[in-house]
Amino acid sequence: MCLKCHATGDPAHDRTATAPNLLLSRDRLRPAWTGRWITNPQLIAPGTAMPSGLFRRVNDQWIFSGQLPLALRNYTGDHASLVVRYLFQLSPEEQRMLVGRTPAGSAAG
Repeated sequence: MCLKCHATGDPAHDRTATAPNLLLSRDRLRPAWTGRWITNPQLIAPGTAMPSGLFRRVNDQWIFSGQLPLALRNYTGDHASLVVRYLFQLSPEEQRMLVGRTPAGSAAG
C-alpha cells in the first residue's frame, strides 16, 4: 500500500511516485515523529497527499483501518508502532520484493 506512492529507486516504479523513498526513513526521521505522521499527517502538514485515517484509535492503541493481513489478525499490539519499527528496519532487498506486489510497482501499474 505505501509503495503505491513512495519512491523505491526503481525508475519504472518511480515514474508515478509522489512521496519519498521509505529507505531514507532511518536516516532522515525519528521514530516518534514518524508515528505521529502516519497516524495523523494532516495535523502535521495540512493539505499533504499522505492520507489520514490509515489508523484508528482503539483504547490506547492505533489499529490499522484497512483489511489486516492474515498474519496480523491476532496481533494485539499497537499497529502504528509496528509499522514504524518495520520502516526503520526495511532493507533494500525487502523493498524490491514488495514493489512487484504494489499496483504502482506492477508491470500493469
